[in-house]
Amino acid sequence: MVQLLQKTLDINTHSMEQLAAVLFKNVRMVRVNDTFNTPEMATDLMEHNLTKLNMLYQRGTASFGKHERQLKELLS
Repeated sequence: MVQLLQKTLDINTHSMEQLAAVLFKNVRMVRVNDTFNTPEMATDLMEHNLTKLNMLYQRGTASFGKHERQLKELLS
């Protein structure tokens, strides 16, 4: 059931990204959506390993940092 939910959410995310590109092509957007596909980063919605969750949090912070300048420009 968790895998089905994850697949549904993933498909929805991609659909919304494509829809936004078609409907709002003149609207500036910044998408923070880096992929961490190494085996040690594999997880699902039921993850409870605090070490792995902390590592994901750190990677998310770094991902935001890569796009921070673009976000500031967009929001100013």
